[in-house]
Amino acid sequence: MYFFCKLLYITVFALLSAAPPYLPLYYHNVLKFSSDQIGFVIAVAPFIESTACPVWAILVDKRPRLHGPVMIFTSCVGGLAVLSIMGIGHYVQQHSSGSPGDGSAPVDNRTVVMATCTLALAVAFFTLPNTALVDSAVMKILGPNKILYGEQRLWGSISTGMTVLLVGYLISITGNLDVMFYVSGISVLSFMCVATMTNSQTAAAMSQHEDERTALLRAPSVATNIYNKDDDGLESFTQLKLTGSILSRARTLREEANDALEHASVNLGLAVGRVLSVEHSSVILASEDDEVPSRASLTSPRVLCYLVTILLFGVVLSLIVNFLFLFLNEDLHMPASMIGWTGPLGAITELLCFCFAKQLAERYGVTRLVISAHLIIIFRCIAYTLLVPDSTFSFIAALLLQMCHGIGFAIFWSISVSEMDSFFPPEQRAVAQGVLGALHNGLGTGLGALIGGYIDAYLGSLWLFRLAAILCALSITVFSIGRLPRFEQP
Repeated sequence: MYFFCKLLYITVFALLSAAPPYLPLYYHNVLKFSSDQIGFVIAVAPFIESTACPVWAILVDKRPRLHGPVMIFTSCVGGLAVLSIMGIGHYVQQHSSGSPGDGSAPVDNRTVVMATCTLALAVAFFTLPNTALVDSAVMKILGPNKILYGEQRLWGSISTGMTVLLVGYLISITGNLDVMFYVSGISVLSFMCVATMTNSQTAAAMSQHEDERTALLRAPSVATNIYNKDDDGLESFTQLKLTGSILSRARTLREEANDALEHASVNLGLAVGRVLSVEHSSVILASEDDEVPSRASLTSPRVLCYLVTILLFGVVLSLIVNFLFLFLNEDLHMPASMIGWTGPLGAITELLCFCFAKQLAERYGVTRLVISAHLIIIFRCIAYTLLVPDSTFSFIAALLLQMCHGIGFAIFWSISVSEMDSFFPPEQRAVAQGVLGALHNGLGTGLGALIGGYIDAYLGSLWLFRLAAILCALSITVFSIGRLPRFEQP
C-alpha cells in the first residue's frame, strides 16, 4: 500500500520536472522570446496555482470518488497544454525558416506570446495542483500513520533530481529541445496509469483505518505507535499508552514528527515530513474550525519583518531559479548534459539540510541560521558574476554553486516553518503556514519572474544576480530589525 504512495510521488514529480525547468531555454531558443517575455510567461504559474489548488482540493474532499478521475483529468489536460507549446515551436520554426517568396505569413511575436501564456495558464491550473492532490491521497492512505509521510515524499525529491538529469542528457545527445516534451508525455501517461488505482487504494486504506479505529475505541486504553530509532540505527516502535480516544489523529503531522525527532536524533523521513508537509497545508490541514490570525498578530513588528523577509527571499530565489538554465546555456555555453546535474546536486544538499535542520537550529539558533542562509545565497550570486564562458572550471564551479541553493533554501524553509508555528497559537497554524506558502511560493516567485525578466532583458544576466544579492542583503536588514530585543514577543 505504501509502495503505491511512493509511485504517486515518483510519477507526479517526474511530470512536474521533465519540461518546466527547461522551458525558459525553449522560449528563448525556439520561440525567440526576449527575457522580459519569458519572465511574463513564467510569472503566470505561481498566481494561478495558488487559486487552482483550493479549487481541486475542495472538489476531491467533497466527492472522494472523483479523486482518481480528477488527477487523471487534470494531468491529461495539463500534459496536452505542455505538448501544445511544442506545437507552437514547430509552427514558429516552420514559418521562420520559409523564404520570403513562398507565401507564408510572418510570425506575429505578440500572438505567439499570448498563445504560450494561455497554455502556461492551463498548465498552472491543471498540472501544478496535482502535487496537492497527491498529498491529499497519500494522507488518506496513511491515515493515523501520517508520520510516515516524509518517507513517501522523499521519493518525489529523488524523482525530480533524476528527471532533470535525464532530460539534460537526452537534449545533449539528440541536440533537440523537443526531447523534454517527449519525456513529459511519458511522465503524464505514467502518472495517469498510477492515478487510476487511487480510489481503490484510498478506499481500502480508509476502510482498514476505520476498522482499527472501531476496535481501539472499544478498548479502555489505546496504544499508538510513535516512530523511533534504537541505538543500533534500526527502525523500531516505542509504545506510548494513551487513554480515551485516538488523540494522535487530532495532531498535525509536524507535531508528531517533532515529537518523534526528540527520540530519533537523525531521520531523513521524519525531517522531510516535518518540513515539506506544509507545502499545501492551507489546502490539506486547514479546516472550518481554523481561526484566521488576528490583525494584531500579523502586524507585530517581529512577525511583519519576518513576513517581509519570506517575501524577499522568495523573490531572490525566483530571480535565480527561473533564469539559471538560460544563464548557464546562453552565457556560459554549458552543455545540456551538465546542466542536468543541477537537479540531483541541488536535491542532495537540500535533503541533507532538511535532515539536520533541527539539530542546527538547536545549536546555532534561528538568527544565525537565517542570516547564514542569506549569506550563502549572496555568495552564490556574486560567484556567478565572476564565471567566464566556455570554461570547464566555470562549468564545474556553476554546478558546485547549485549545491548552495539546496543549503540556503533548505535552512531558510525549515526555520520558517518552525518560526511561523511559534508566532501563532495552535488553532491558527494551518492558516499561518498557508501565508508562508503564499508569500514565498506565490507572490515572491511571481514577482521574481517578472522583475528578473526585465532585468535580464535590459541590463543583462550579471545585473540579475547583482540585484538578487542586493535584495538578499535588504532581506537580512529587515530580518535583523525584527530580531531586535525591543520587538521580542512576550
